[in-house]
Amino acid sequence: MSGEVQRNLRRALRMMLKPLVKLLINQGVTHGDFSDVVKDVYVEMAIRHFTDGERINQSRIAVVTGLTRKEVKNVLVRATTSEAGGQGFSRPSKVLMGWYSDPEFQGPYGLPVVLPYASNDGNEKTFQSLVKIYGADMAPRQMYEVLLQSGAITEPEPGLLKVMRRSFEPAGLSPELIERFGNIAHNFFLTAAGNVEKTSQGGAYLERVVTSTRRWSDDELAEFTDIAKTRGQELLEYIDNWIVQRGDDENRGPQLEKKESGLGIYHYIESKEDKSSLKDLLVGRGLELKEED
Repeated sequence: MSGEVQRNLRRALRMMLKPLVKLLINQGVTHGDFSDVVKDVYVEMAIRHFTDGERINQSRIAVVTGLTRKEVKNVLVRATTSEAGGQGFSRPSKVLMGWYSDPEFQGPYGLPVVLPYASNDGNEKTFQSLVKIYGADMAPRQMYEVLLQSGAITEPEPGLLKVMRRSFEPAGLSPELIERFGNIAHNFFLTAAGNVEKTSQGGAYLERVVTSTRRWSDDELAEFTDIAKTRGQELLEYIDNWIVQRGDDENRGPQLEKKESGLGIYHYIESKEDKSSLKDLLVGRGLELKEED
């Protein structure tokens, strides 16, 4: 890799990390914690860098990552002794999707029906049966509490549940929201990084941004926010319905390789300070750092 490409990547990395590091500082995650995670990922991706059957040892990983052999060993020890990550926090989203898209849980005109939490008369259309199909091994009571707390469902009468929206919005700083944050960022960078490294013209995946060339007033921003939410949701629901019509894996037969895919839309609001450099910050605030004794 040329020195110019490395310099450009370092500049891009600083820009990508700013909102993330701001979040980490606000939540008390130190540089040491962040550094440990980065080391873990470097080791993982270095191992994936080698082809299957290729000889891999700590020394080769250290050469690729720039870590010491001791650091590589510590990462491998952590990986083999810690609990597996990922708790499946997308399950609430799958339950809501099933409620909106599964004909078994729809009424006239394809609208989701009000469901009893449990069956008292042998009715199979219940919240418990919905969770059993789409919630994996998550308990119905736990799913009920998560969806009710997020506002995705209401209880108009005791024991009757009404779905309010098809998208799951976890409570702030909840495990579900943090897991969702990681998944969204992963998918976005997966596409963006892949497009940077594309090897053929036209081989990139969809990655488009519309932006204004001037500053907006608060009223204009509020109007645009409403348009983005409404139109964006309409597009995502259209695509979601198309995906549902494809059926599940059990009905599609064997394939050489199966991959997951989807489409994400995000709305950003950027201030002038967001992209300023550390040098700009020091000059703007008149800060002069002196060496300490």
